[in-house]
Amino acid sequence: MKAFLKLQSVEEVLAHLRAFPPLPSEDVPLEEALSRFSAAPLAAPHDLPGFDRSTVDGFAVRARDVFGAQEASPALLDVVGDCRMGEAAGLTLEEGRTARILTGGMLPAGADAVVMVEYSRPAGGQLVELTRSVAPGENVLRHDEDAAAGRICLPQGCCLRPQEIGLLAAFGLTRAAVRRRPRVGILSTGDEVVPVTAAPAPGQIRDVNAHSLAALCRRCGAVVTQAGLVPDDPAALRAAVAALSATQDVVVVSGGSSAGMRDHTVEVFTGGTGGELLCHGVALSPGKPFILARKGDVCLMGLPGHVSSALICAHVFLRPLLRHLQGADEASRPVPGTLAILSRPLASAQGRRDYIRVRLEALPPDEQLRTADRPPVRWRAVPLTGPSGCISGLTQAGGLVICPENREGLYGGEVVEVELMDDPS
Repeated sequence: MKAFLKLQSVEEVLAHLRAFPPLPSEDVPLEEALSRFSAAPLAAPHDLPGFDRSTVDGFAVRARDVFGAQEASPALLDVVGDCRMGEAAGLTLEEGRTARILTGGMLPAGADAVVMVEYSRPAGGQLVELTRSVAPGENVLRHDEDAAAGRICLPQGCCLRPQEIGLLAAFGLTRAAVRRRPRVGILSTGDEVVPVTAAPAPGQIRDVNAHSLAALCRRCGAVVTQAGLVPDDPAALRAAVAALSATQDVVVVSGGSSAGMRDHTVEVFTGGTGGELLCHGVALSPGKPFILARKGDVCLMGLPGHVSSALICAHVFLRPLLRHLQGADEASRPVPGTLAILSRPLASAQGRRDYIRVRLEALPPDEQLRTADRPPVRWRAVPLTGPSGCISGLTQAGGLVICPENREGLYGGEVVEVELMDDPS
């Protein structure tokens, strides 16, 4: 049997991944920038919105002219005109004067607040009574309140969501500087594995991993090449890995990662391809036979063949790698999670990190846990046990509960953090 190297911790492996350099930047149209990561900080090119504007329908005023106004003692002002939408106001408010204004309209010179139309009533001729006082700046969006010229409004590594795309458009920008999408090549190995289009003979299984891993990579923003199946032959695997290493940023091999006689991934990664082995074996369950190597700036990753183990390893290691390569600022956006009450006790081996698949069930209101120092716990986490070769346990799982290395298990009824698996990025 081939021996595992010293098992590394999850954090040690993640540190190896962070040592890979981020990918170069490129400019893309806004229409292609969604879910990409900014390659540089964005300083506001000018004030936004660029002028003082009303946030309500009403009357633009000088706040001191309506000081103390109320229903029984209104302020009487002279209406000198209208602030037309989409135009400069062209008015100057002097003492005792006001102008009609709509939501989004530009405030006239001299005005510093807006009284809502609900607090007005005609007083004959061009006079209006305003029945409520306002403070300076009330019901007004200042010219630089959205963004001030020169201020950093998008940090480097920011994921461009619809709202960030909208901010770029507000500045008149039609393109965004983002990190290039990572290119990922996926290989499946095993004499027993056949394409999904084939009818498996006795002893054969369809290639599940290639498709599930490709889907995970695409959801993380990668461009995927599914390079097909390779038999348990070191020469064939070496040729396939070498070919992918020439064009891809990440090469993922599913299967052959353990230490058996038919497991060739380690020797291929460190042999003719000129790779440097970073990890063979991680203190993780499921997913102990995980391999990490590098050839220059190309990451070589060997995942277990069992489908649940492969996807758990991909969630723990491949997902953060792809985000890191795209320059994601992980400190500003942790993996989403929720609190839940564990439905039953779970045993674990001290010294390894266990990722336990759980189904989330909504708790009835009378069973929800409420405390003063944290949000209410509204979910029950039901562990899903089963062999790592079964995919069904993951299809039922809403998330993962992590039992850390320094614990020998978790208690039933314990409040646990559930790492959600349906995050779109």
